[in-house]
Amino acid sequence: MARPGSGRCPLPLSAAERLQRPPLPAAARHRRWQAREVRPDRQRRRSARRTPAAGRRRHGARTINGRPFSTDAVLATPRLGSVERWRFSSDFHHPVHVHLAQFQVTARGGRPPAATDAGWKHTVDVRPYEVVEVLVRFTGYKGRYMLHCHNLEHEDMAMMANFQVT
Repeated sequence: MARPGSGRCPLPLSAAERLQRPPLPAAARHRRWQAREVRPDRQRRRSARRTPAAGRRRHGARTINGRPFSTDAVLATPRLGSVERWRFSSDFHHPVHVHLAQFQVTARGGRPPAATDAGWKHTVDVRPYEVVEVLVRFTGYKGRYMLHCHNLEHEDMAMMANFQVT
């Protein structure tokens, strides 16, 4: 350990726990999450339609897996105690936040993750046209949770999806 004021970085207290990449042969254990902005055609943009709920101009829908958010829709049903491989991709910069499930980044753009990706996360930065692969661990409680983009404007436009831990 470095002495205070010595200017040296302290030694790490312990190595971060790493999830072993389990064999995940079942298709249900691999999930793809694609965040996109679906822009209306030019005619619709010129007409500047307003969304009834927000009273804002409609510049495009924010979607996950091509679906706008619905409180009734559940897009994934992982089992309590399971680990799943999820792949996040996007057409824009989206910090993706997963509620009440921790994950570890295993690949970024098909390459090993950077040092900044080490450790347990609940939010991962997904850059434009990038694919980030994570292993998500579902422990704690059964119930309905959500994942969403942490860009404030995208949250306000309901760029989110529900998943149900069973």
